[in-house]
Amino acid sequence: MAFINKNITNEYFDQYRNGGDERLNTLSQQYDSLRTYSWLISIGGLGDTTGAEGSPRDQTNSLTLACKQVGAIGFQVEDIAVDRVNDKFYYPGKYSADETTLTFDNLVTGEAANALFGWISETYDPTTGVLGTSAMKRKIQITQLDADHNPKMMITLYGAYAKFYRLAELNYSTNDFHTIEVGVRFDFALQEMIG
Repeated sequence: MAFINKNITNEYFDQYRNGGDERLNTLSQQYDSLRTYSWLISIGGLGDTTGAEGSPRDQTNSLTLACKQVGAIGFQVEDIAVDRVNDKFYYPGKYSADETTLTFDNLVTGEAANALFGWISETYDPTTGVLGTSAMKRKIQITQLDADHNPKMMITLYGAYAKFYRLAELNYSTNDFHTIEVGVRFDFALQEMIG
């Protein structure tokens, strides 16, 4: 917000500092964008119905974690090209969803790592060599929060399954947290506003 007249600037900030007009603080946030760093992620079916103390799992049988990064989520429709004598026309063709990558902090308790490894083991179990189970597809909900941490928008990935599981490198020369990456393929995504 820019002010040309110095008196207007001082009056504005005096009102703000003295708690004058409450709308001054919320006016700029009303049309604010959702932040890229404020969200929750919940993976259905990976929860713990016992609700152990300090567990990231809950009674809804969903694993809710602080996810460090969610890759871009999108889909595309391929073109069908129709060639005529002197013209070329395009029609919408086959739908395909993009892959995304979820990056989690590797918590000291190991509970997140165990749950995520259990999920990739449903896609391919390295101990038995079994490829795919009926329970491998999950519903993932990503809830975006506003500046006051209230839910504003939800993106739901349906038919999501873990495609890869990757532990970050171990490196003595860095001071970063250790992370786990999980690649996810999904059938389709829905976006809806909350409230």
